[in-house]
Amino acid sequence: RDLAHRGQIAARAGVNPTSLYRRWGDVKYLAAEVAFERVNRDFPIPDTGSLRGDMLGWASAAARHMSERKTSMLLRVVAAGVPERALPMEQRSKELEAMLDRARARGEAAPDLIEVFEIVMAPIYLRLLFMGPIRDPDVYATRLVDRALALAQARVSKRKSR
Repeated sequence: RDLAHRGQIAARAGVNPTSLYRRWGDVKYLAAEVAFERVNRDFPIPDTGSLRGDMLGWASAAARHMSERKTSMLLRVVAAGVPERALPMEQRSKELEAMLDRARARGEAAPDLIEVFEIVMAPIYLRLLFMGPIRDPDVYATRLVDRALALAQARVSKRKSR
């Protein structure tokens, strides 16, 4: 069955099916990469002039998009089928790091990239995987972003008090 899908995908892309196999090995990895590339393209990281605005714009859009039925189903398929390999997050990680660097350059307290993933993105993904669509994605994203920013601010305040 996988070979038929690979053949159809290769035909549509105008490449040989063996090229797909060499690059991705399995159609599920190709699907994961396509899904992440689509999210990166369709939901760029905003540059609003403040870290809170940037993070809210990004996290709210992600939570809304991931709460859509079609997207949440794809998320479940990707999560179930790609355990032994890291998901293709390099591009998004670079974009988020650039957002955090812009904030630091403006003098804003900014969380580390891993904190953004752990405090903002991970809860969104886990909630969607285990509890279904988020009822009010903007409110939920705001709560998560504010937690990450409070952690960053507390770290700055602690350093200043030393």
